Amino acid sequence: MAKRNEISSTEKLLELIRSNSRPEMGAASAQHSKVPLVKRLRSGLQNAVSIKKSITIGVDIGYNEIKLVKMMSLGHNRFELLDYAHIPFEPGVKPDHPDFSKFLKQHLSRFRGSGKKATIWGNISSARVEMRYLKIPKVPAKQIPNVVYWSHKKVAPYNEAEAVFDYEILRERVEDGAPKYDVVSLTAPQVEIEHFKGLFAKSGFPLSGISIVPFAFQNLFRTGWIQTDVKTVSSLYIGRDWSRIDIFSGGNLVLSRGIKAGIKTMNEAMRGEIIEREPEEDEGIEMPAEFLETPTAAPQTADAGRPKIDTEKAQEIFFGLVHDASPRADTEPALGPEEEEIFKMILPALERLVQQVERTFEHYAANIENERVEKIFISSGIRPHRRIVDYIGDELGLPRETFDPFTTDAQFLGNVSGPASDAERGSYAPAMGMALSDNAHTPNFLHTFKEKAKAARGRLLNKVFMICLLVVMSCCVGFYLWQGSVIDNKRIDVSRLKSRLKTYKTRVDQKLILNLVEKTRQRNEEFREFSRKYMGLVVLTEISNRTPSNVRLTSISVQVSGNPINSGETLQKNLKLEGIILGDRLTMESSLASYLLKLSDSPLFDKPAINKKEMGFFYDKEVLKFDAQLNLL
Repeated sequence: MAKRNEISSTEKLLELIRSNSRPEMGAASAQHSKVPLVKRLRSGLQNAVSIKKSITIGVDIGYNEIKLVKMMSLGHNRFELLDYAHIPFEPGVKPDHPDFSKFLKQHLSRFRGSGKKATIWGNISSARVEMRYLKIPKVPAKQIPNVVYWSHKKVAPYNEAEAVFDYEILRERVEDGAPKYDVVSLTAPQVEIEHFKGLFAKSGFPLSGISIVPFAFQNLFRTGWIQTDVKTVSSLYIGRDWSRIDIFSGGNLVLSRGIKAGIKTMNEAMRGEIIEREPEEDEGIEMPAEFLETPTAAPQTADAGRPKIDTEKAQEIFFGLVHDASPRADTEPALGPEEEEIFKMILPALERLVQQVERTFEHYAANIENERVEKIFISSGIRPHRRIVDYIGDELGLPRETFDPFTTDAQFLGNVSGPASDAERGSYAPAMGMALSDNAHTPNFLHTFKEKAKAARGRLLNKVFMICLLVVMSCCVGFYLWQGSVIDNKRIDVSRLKSRLKTYKTRVDQKLILNLVEKTRQRNEEFREFSRKYMGLVVLTEISNRTPSNVRLTSISVQVSGNPINSGETLQKNLKLEGIILGDRLTMESSLASYLLKLSDSPLFDKPAINKKEMGFFYDKEVLKFDAQLNLL
């Protein structure tokens, strides 16, 4: 696997400077200072050529802390972990506090650094998100949204005005000889999404995506960040007030169920047992001095009773930070007597949790897939005792692992290493999964199937436009090449003609020129003789063609004046016409004018003029007699 790029050296220096006033910015910042200078410079140079690589920040807002993970995408399912941070809440500042946006802005600004813009993904609680695994018949793409919508509403009705609906097609399969789609549909409260979205908008860091923790775990599997050698795995998240069981098949989330049993249930069972045992001195549990309510030694009097169990210390052993504060070891230390006794107290609540998990597995095998879960991943934000994790795995009879997003290839992680303890490493899984989010493989309540359809249409239009542009460009290039070919052929022809012209020699002298002039004069004389011979016929034909039916000519004559041979005068030819105009008396004048204009349009006649016109009779019909004259060209 190729070496991934690291954040720039300048940004690392700024991070180191800020770390003095920054609350627990993870072990990543401390690790940067241990990286050799040459290696950091090389990472900076590599970052200079990674401008087009996108950065995503995953945000996981917990009960009393925020976990942040910054990830760089290097291509298809190739990522690099840039940084991570654990930020405890300030006293009194919770997500519902008015100043929480300022708190969020302060730490997001520091965590993002001065680098390029990053997209931010966060997760809301999955307790109120309704998810269903559906099997629908294979239908055309345009009909899928309606089929999924009505299929989901049939099994899980919801108010469209108060919930956001989305779905994801997992795969296509053939069942009972008919093709079908496996679909995961889900609804989430609109109010909760808007509140979470507004929380980040007020901080000046708007969210690019909102999802839930099960889909964050799905990202870990789909991108190959966490790899498994089996097809079907389960994730059990043990929370404070409730737990959640998720089942993944081939990296796809196919079932998610909330269980009303968590650390609080076990804690209450333990506290109840301790309270019941406190009055019975003989039933007391001997505890080391550090787990007593007071640091004083045990009373020496016989009636003082045995030391009491400090419930806060007992909670810390199984549900707090004490057990996992030390670095990881290959073998877990054996439980002490006091730990075994406490474990017996929480065992009934733990058994009920395991029973719920077993029923979920049975439901999955019977109703969703005819296959069994082959491995279980156990995680919790409370960092439970290792004995709890082992008990769950033993009772289920499955290989168990804790979610550790830092166990991937060291080269895949770059120069960032994870925390020392198992529980703390696993607590970053939701934020890590959010940082691996993308609209292509992560359900997003801010970018549902409707927005994805619009984006797909936009991409389709862009593709059509690009194809049309390529066709036009191809035509232009083809025309350009054809024109170039034509020009080259013309140049060849010109070159060939120039070569022929150079070889062509003509002897020109005075005698040759005089012969050409004489031939030209004789040809012109023949043309004139020909025109004189047929001039009369041409004139009569032209007059006949241009004389309308209501005009009758009674006389046509030609007068010639001038003597061009003796005096050099221009020969004048006048055409005289005499005739009558038939028709309505009111239109006779206009008919005469129109007739003369037609004659003047002829190339043979010019300058029409009326010498005389008067009214008269022709065969008892009133007519207009006229005498007109035209120049004959």
